[in-house]
Amino acid sequence: MRRVVISTGSGQYITEADVEEQALVGTVASWLQVLPDAGIYFDGQLLSDEARLAMLAALTAPATPGPAEPLPDPAHIKEYSETLKQAFADLRASHVQSLRDLQDCARRYSEMWLERERQFADEAARQRGLTSKSLADVDLLDRSVKAARLQEMFAVAGANSAAKVQRGPGVSAMDLLGGLLRAVAGQK
Repeated sequence: MRRVVISTGSGQYITEADVEEQALVGTVASWLQVLPDAGIYFDGQLLSDEARLAMLAALTAPATPGPAEPLPDPAHIKEYSETLKQAFADLRASHVQSLRDLQDCARRYSEMWLERERQFADEAARQRGLTSKSLADVDLLDRSVKAARLQEMFAVAGANSAAKVQRGPGVSAMDLLGGLLRAVAGQK
């Protein structure tokens, strides 16, 4: 790493920086393009006039083109063209196949989803039928219990009627005693 100090042509300080060896030529060339008469110091030593003029000449000289590559012969160009054509055809076919596979996957997924919804609806209908049957069974059981209780009531009422029938028609001593007590008490 080298210390570079830049000053104007009159010696007025502009800036300084530590520059890596690889970036040294680029940094000097940049400053020479901006300020051709700038004073450039490397580690405290002024850049010599010969080195400055050589760098300026290199910057202003047009770039010389490198040796031109020979053009390939037409047979190779046709072969390259066919290869590219085949590569793009394969790429297009692969893309079309990918789209078809994606479409098939989406179709199968929608069919699976519809089948799942159908199964759900069938199960809901089955559950509704089972619930209706259970409610009907509960209602039938409730009616059976009520009918049994009604039969018991009729049996008890029939037993009381049978007891009254066994006593026979007519007034008993108990009936007379009850009537007398009502009359004395003033009850009607």
